[in-house]
This record gives sequence, structure tokens and C-alpha cells, in this order.
Amino acid sequence: MALTLAACGPESTTATNEQLTADTVRIAQEYAASNNLEQARSQLAALAVANANQWLLFVTESEIRQQGDANALAALVKLTTDLGLASALITDYAAQHNLLPAPAQVAEAAPLVQAEPVVVAQAAEAAPADAVGAAVEELPAEEPAPVEPTPEPTPEPTPTPEPPMAQASDLLNVRGGPGTNYNLTGSLQKDEQAQIVGKNPAGDWWQIQLANGQQGWVLGQLVQTRGDTATVAVATDIPAAPVAAPAPATVAEAPAPEAAPEEASPQEAAPEEAAAEEAPPPADPNAPPYFTLVSKRLWNKEENDGCVGKHLLRINVLDANGVRINGVRLKGIYTGHELVTGDQGKGDGVIEFDLHGAGEGFTVIRNDDGREAGSDRAEGFTTRSIDIDQATLIATGYCTNDDDCRIFYDSWGCHGHHSWEATFQRNY
Repeated sequence: MALTLAACGPESTTATNEQLTADTVRIAQEYAASNNLEQARSQLAALAVANANQWLLFVTESEIRQQGDANALAALVKLTTDLGLASALITDYAAQHNLLPAPAQVAEAAPLVQAEPVVVAQAAEAAPADAVGAAVEELPAEEPAPVEPTPEPTPEPTPTPEPPMAQASDLLNVRGGPGTNYNLTGSLQKDEQAQIVGKNPAGDWWQIQLANGQQGWVLGQLVQTRGDTATVAVATDIPAAPVAAPAPATVAEAPAPEAAPEEASPQEAAPEEAAAEEAPPPADPNAPPYFTLVSKRLWNKEENDGCVGKHLLRINVLDANGVRINGVRLKGIYTGHELVTGDQGKGDGVIEFDLHGAGEGFTVIRNDDGREAGSDRAEGFTTRSIDIDQATLIATGYCTNDDDCRIFYDSWGCHGHHSWEATFQRNY
């Protein structure tokens, strides 16, 4: 029996897949005999695999497909099911072989015995006519049976409307207020979505809430909206505009393509007007170069090809207008390794670094014109699942709730297989 699921990275081992399968079957059989779930979970976590839960599912499905030993299969199915793991193949097999727990049976109620009605005629045969007449006179008048009130139908719950969302058409700046004279507070990646929670009085900027709970503002012309935006109220917490613009606008706030005049709306102003309102101040190439870290994110599980996928750090470097810059030198904070944007063939304004091992962080040390440069520190790019907070893991699809994330942490998660992306932006 040749299996192909193998781990890589720090959890690699010389143990063969056949031996790992045999150990997994043994753990399941011991659990079937002892019903000690914590012991079984601990034994699975000690296996030299990237993700013990995924490995157990893989072994169980493989044994089903290969019609392995029935007793071993029963033990594997029991352990898989009791750990809360499931797949269509395992569920079908368990149902066909009566391995699912039997539902509790409700005792049948004894049938009601209907009392025989009292018949006056029968009483008349056993008593004189006078007595019968008196008995009939003494019988109380029958009261009409109470009419059961017709139960009112339970109203079906009104579905909660989907909140309005904004989707970035390209790399998009998020600002502290509705205007390019506000400081940058973050960014949205191309096709990334955020919930709309407010708007400015003119209706041309949206207040959004990012996945990390932070709020900011984006220009309405540069996003696609979904849901009922007519219900969005004017924000009450709009900060006062700065006296002077701290930074020029970036490429993400260039005017949108021109729409036909008859279809224009308050959000879709003519490009000439948008350009006039959003025109950035001229860049100052003589300013001391400084690079601000404007975004940092963990790749989602699908993007990273799961738990046997990548362990990559990608850093983008842009100028103040959002144009990618080649020739900018970055230096590793911990290793001292130096990389130059555009030199690796990974695209303009990009460096990539393999995070396999201890991880790394970077700062910008030299501008594209050779001048020394200052920058924020881009760090915290770990590949250890246990070091990544639960909210980030849920937002990126590695687990779904508290219990699922606890199992993910306990089983080493995707240890050694996480990828990150960050973006620096120059001050001119």
C-alpha cells in the first residue's frame, strides 16, 4: 500500500508512510479498547506528520478505498468520528456498516382505552319505568365541547440582510478620514472586501471596517459595492481634516474610468472633476527617503496551498503614487541578508524570502538612487501556527471557531507552512 501524503519542514522524519499508517491503526485500535480520547489525541499529535487530523482522515479514507481489515477500519472510523472529523466517504462507510451511534429510541405510549358510553336504554331494562324517568330527569344537560382555539401560525424569522461591502478594484489606500489630506492607516489588496459602516456627507467616500476591526476611509470611485448601500448612514465620528496634507495621494486614489453622463451618480463623478479634487501635491525627490509599512497580512489557506504548501515572505515597495520601485535595497533584521527589488525576477518592486526555519523581518536601507533610507520595521512573519493569533487564523481559513482552533493548535496546525505579504511606501 503506497501512500503519498508526506510532511516537509521541521516535522520531516525518516519514518515511512507504511510505518506511520501502522502506528495510526494501532492508536485507533487502542482507543477502541480504552475509549481514552485524550490519550489517542496525544498519540496522534506525536506522529511525525504536518497535521495529525488531516493525516487521520487520509489514512481512514485510504483504508476504506483499499477495503482494509474490517476491525481496523471500525477502529479508525470510531476515532475519526469521536474527534469530530468527518468526510462524505467516511460517513457513507459508517452508515453502510452500522458504525454510527444508534439514536435513542422513545418508548411507545400505551394506547388509550376508550370508555364505553352509558346507554340509558340499557339502564331501562334493569329498572322500573319510574326510576328510569327519574334518572333521565336527573341527568345534567350536556355542555358543548370547548372549542380549541386555532393556533396562530408562527411567523418565519425575517432573514438578516447582508451588510453592504466594498471590494477594491486594485491596491487601495485606506485613510484616517474622507480625503487624501488624511494620513494613510492601511490598505486593501486587489479584490479584498471590507464592510461599509458609514459615508461622508457628500457620499463620495465610504467608511469601512477591516477584518482586524480597524476602521478607515476609501474613495467610492475606486471600489465596487455589494448589498444595499442606500441604508448606509452618514458617519458621526469623522475626524477634522488636517491643516496640511501629510502625504500625496497614491495610485489607488486616481480617478475612475469615465462613465456616460446620463449614468453618472454622486459616487461616479466625471474623471476631470475627480482628478481636480484628488490631485496630489508635487512629489519632492529631494526629501530624505523614508519607507512606511502600509500593510501586512497572512496568506489565506487556499492561497498558500494548504498545510503542505509554501513558507514565503513577499514584500512590495511602492513610491507615493503607488508605482513599484526597482533598485531599492532591503536588509534582514535577524540574518542581515540583503535583497534588491526587481533583482530576483519576481516582478517590479518585489523581493521574496523563504521563511522556512526561524522566519525573518526586513527594513529598507537604501533608496533606488543609492541614498541611504530609513523605514519602519516589517517583522513578525512567523511560520509557527502556535504563534499566530486565533482571529487571524479564522480570518484566513485555517480554523473556524474556538474549538476548531484549539484542535488546530494542539495538532501543530500548519507548523512551518505559513506565508506572509507586506508593502512599504516611500514618502515621495
